[in-house]
Amino acid sequence: MTTTKKELSYFRLKLEAYLGEHFPERVNENTFITARADEALTTYCDAIAPVSYTHLRAHETRSNL
Repeated sequence: MTTTKKELSYFRLKLEAYLGEHFPERVNENTFITARADEALTTYCDAIAPVSYTHLRAHETRSNL
């Protein structure tokens, strides 16, 4: 039996949950999901890098907006 190991990604999990609720026909589009989750991670990293935030500090800042 062959199983595939799925990378755990916050952005991927959030996107899959969103798609499952709002666009169930896209839940199995792995190429789309991977591309969007990777782009979200890149954007997040680019946003916090210049100010040297940790992920916790970035979350606190976002929550205060």
